[in-house]
Amino acid sequence: MKIIIAGASGRIGKEVDKALSVSHDIVRVGFRSGDVQCDYTIAESVRDMFEKIGEFDALISVIGGDSVFKPFADLDDDDYRHGFERKFLGQISFLKIGERFVKDNGSFVFTSGFLSQYPNPASLATGPLNAAVNTFGKNTASLLTRGIRINVVSPAPIVEPGQEKKGLVTAAETAKLYVDAVEGNITGQVLRAWGGLPIISEYGNKQNN
Repeated sequence: MKIIIAGASGRIGKEVDKALSVSHDIVRVGFRSGDVQCDYTIAESVRDMFEKIGEFDALISVIGGDSVFKPFADLDDDDYRHGFERKFLGQISFLKIGERFVKDNGSFVFTSGFLSQYPNPASLATGPLNAAVNTFGKNTASLLTRGIRINVVSPAPIVEPGQEKKGLVTAAETAKLYVDAVEGNITGQVLRAWGGLPIISEYGNKQNN
């Protein structure tokens, strides 16, 4: 398969690349690095990226890690807008624009994060956007045509090998979920790399992970 990895130079992106490049043709995309450059906050740049790459089988988005972390009282509209453009809207544009370039039965994999359900006092400008990405993936899956699939990977904080524990995961461990999403046949799923933390529903009840 011809697979686009947006954010290929990041910690998770490198491990996803490593896992998939053995069997697939990888196109690495970055803001300043990679095979193709793209500013994913600008629709024209995203469209130009797809036109350069052409038809593809899957896109993995490992972007949006630069949201603003501040105490709630210190956040302003620009802080929320910053995260919205990078965590949510930038990923949505990959699907909206990329849909006409992806092959039949192709797939998109987005990235959210465990702050959607495990917030901290400084995460109010990113956690809700993680939840929005999850909801978008689940709600959009049934609307896509031509067998196109969409899934979301939700990672906990990434640590170096040997430092993982409950609520902390390695990039390599997380990368396995992106591989499963691309090479499998699931759609509309949120795949959680949470290091054994239980799922908390919107009503505050814990479920088995």
